[in-house]
Amino acid sequence: MKQRLDRYFAVTQPGFEALCAAELVQLGIAPVRQLDGGVEFEGGLRELYQANLWLRTASRILVRVGDTHVRDFPGLYRKLVKMPWGRFLRPGSHFEVRASCHRSRLSHSGRVAETATAAIEQALGSVPAAHGSRPLVLIRLEDDHCQLSVDSSGELLHRRGYRRAAVKAPLRETLAAGVLLSLGWHGDKALVDAMTGSGTFAIEAALLASNQPPGRQRSFAFMEWPRYRDGLWRTLLERADRLRIEAVPIKIRAVDRNPGAIESARKNAAAAGVASLIEFSVQSMQTLQAPPETGLIVCNPPYGERLGDKGDLAGLYRELGELYAGEFSSWQAALLCPSTPLAQATGLNLQSILQFTNGGLNISLMQRKGRGKRPVC
Repeated sequence: MKQRLDRYFAVTQPGFEALCAAELVQLGIAPVRQLDGGVEFEGGLRELYQANLWLRTASRILVRVGDTHVRDFPGLYRKLVKMPWGRFLRPGSHFEVRASCHRSRLSHSGRVAETATAAIEQALGSVPAAHGSRPLVLIRLEDDHCQLSVDSSGELLHRRGYRRAAVKAPLRETLAAGVLLSLGWHGDKALVDAMTGSGTFAIEAALLASNQPPGRQRSFAFMEWPRYRDGLWRTLLERADRLRIEAVPIKIRAVDRNPGAIESARKNAAAAGVASLIEFSVQSMQTLQAPPETGLIVCNPPYGERLGDKGDLAGLYRELGELYAGEFSSWQAALLCPSTPLAQATGLNLQSILQFTNGGLNISLMQRKGRGKRPVC
């Protein structure tokens, strides 16, 4: 008998779709289809579990429950009652419905969500209990086309389960992983994080270099589904453990001038099980010396708006440019930056290779072109 294939959608930060698609293909999940805001793919439970376990750049994995056309609320109710909600929600589940409406006759998202809630309760044959987890149902109406999805992830996938301590304005784990992959870093060369903060770049690099899945230490919404297969999940975890690289041949160094930040980074790395793969040091980036081997130097410097810093950051970015052009002149060099003036202050010949939002700000991943400083005209 041919296996039934479900349709899935890996939600990503805009701009990360190609990275996520490449990850899926590397997992052996194909074909994939890139769309704005994510990647579509098909598969069974194995592919769904693998995606949640292994994807480093996705925010959540949705299961497409069904599609239909609707023009009025009675019709919406009748069609939603017939959908296979019992595959994903248990009777008495305290679920949440979120609806969005675009160019449709049903334009009131709140009433759409209320109608869907009533239909799902009728389909399940029970009223939700006021306790337990809250599975998420997503309804998107566009041009009278209704797309129904259930979230399989639960907490967003950037919550790997290892963050024990945080500093101000931490970089999301999915963003850090996406930056590393965009720079072509796959654990095959040294890495220096010059302003490590809570250690996100270094920890994601260590997970990548040691071939550890980012979802190894957390739970997922699909574990509460009626058809959850615990044996399959354990098999995938055992396989992931066998694929782990114990002796990572490259060096990962995390540096910050703030002792509190380094302490936070150490705790997070220990929780992630990669503390032994990272060399931590309390040190200002201005005093850094390049290791003998070459590799990638990257950092997420203060933006001003991000941390509420009213001071002039141009001097800091100028010193960062001097570090990149001096000690690390032979290294691949990159930084995150929200504005052209700050990027220009480095004096480096930079190009933007990725754009995304972080903390409500538009951020560019800037990579040095060539070597040394930008010529002064």
